[in-house]
Amino acid sequence: MYATCTGFRIRFGAYGSGMADRKWQDSPLRWRAKAAAALALAFATGALVLAPATAQADTTGDHCVYDIVSEELTCADSPEAALAANSHGIQADSVLVRLYNDTNYGTAGGTHTLSAPGSYTCSAAYSPIEFTVTRMGSFVNKASSARTYNSCDVKLFDSADATGTSSTWIDNLANLNTAAGGWSNRASSYQVS
Repeated sequence: MYATCTGFRIRFGAYGSGMADRKWQDSPLRWRAKAAAALALAFATGALVLAPATAQADTTGDHCVYDIVSEELTCADSPEAALAANSHGIQADSVLVRLYNDTNYGTAGGTHTLSAPGSYTCSAAYSPIEFTVTRMGSFVNKASSARTYNSCDVKLFDSADATGTSSTWIDNLANLNTAAGGWSNRASSYQVS
């Protein structure tokens, strides 16, 4: 007699008598068969959980932090709370870019912050590009001012995939409308160098 269960084929039946039966009862093969049967039963009843569900970052709130390493967008009700929710334990995050919904770096309308774990400083050159951010969540076309940190500069793009028309490199600009081409409420993605 054979039983097949999720890729396992287990044979049940008489294996003879006497010494052969005792060897089967004590053999590693029997333990493997028992383990396979137990796993099949656990899968069938739903009792076996292979991995916990992945925790997802909160993306509600007007202030969001995009972590360049984990590629997660975490949002909260203030820039500080968003950074804290995105924190990597005892290791402080480096803020590289912060885009503001309001001019003059006002936070009332919301912010979008790019962070990297640990201490990070951008290179002095514009090439090569250090980071390209195409995931801005609900902050697409909302930036009205921009501030950069740790020797970084930002280049804004009007397409979601960092292509199309772009701004010049920006260090700090209290009103993106004063940038060549007028960039207030226009950025859909950006690059950092």
